[in-house]
Amino acid sequence: MQRKEFWIFIVVAALAITAGCKGGPTVFVHQNADFSSIRKVAILPFETLTQDRSVADKVQKILTIEILSLGAFEVVEPGQVQKVLREQRIENAAAMAPAEIKQIGAALGVQALLFGSVVDFGESRVGTNPAPEVTIQLRLVETQSGLTLWSASHTRAGAKWSTRLFGVGGETPTQAAQILMRQEIGTILK
Repeated sequence: MQRKEFWIFIVVAALAITAGCKGGPTVFVHQNADFSSIRKVAILPFETLTQDRSVADKVQKILTIEILSLGAFEVVEPGQVQKVLREQRIENAAAMAPAEIKQIGAALGVQALLFGSVVDFGESRVGTNPAPEVTIQLRLVETQSGLTLWSASHTRAGAKWSTRLFGVGGETPTQAAQILMRQEIGTILK
């Protein structure tokens, strides 16, 4: 009987581990993309498809820190970005035309603009432990042409295997967002 229980435990553990595995980001890279020519970027205000409007600002700030910590690009100060968007009367950054992208790029002295969308940002429960439900999409647009050079979308959902097995180590949506963006930005640095 002990042998049977051992094998049941192994099967359950294997299922829990595979259920907690997360895939990598879905990534698009333009065939002519040259990231070495991009030294400085402006991160535009994020849009959110969630009910909580404050999530966009929170995730944008996390992205700024991740880009700086990874040394990917120089980043224009958010206040300067807001000032230029107001001066140019841009209310919806995600809907800018290529001519507007070029104007904003010139005004900020950047080679690219980084757009972001928070598709999902919440939490579910696995037993009594939190399990994040976070989806973030990022897009890097070259300012001279208005072309999307790179785009990534990634989801982090469900509990880690350690949480499923042992009931410890739950992750908050903020922690999940930080991990997602580090992985997404990492695809540019490869």
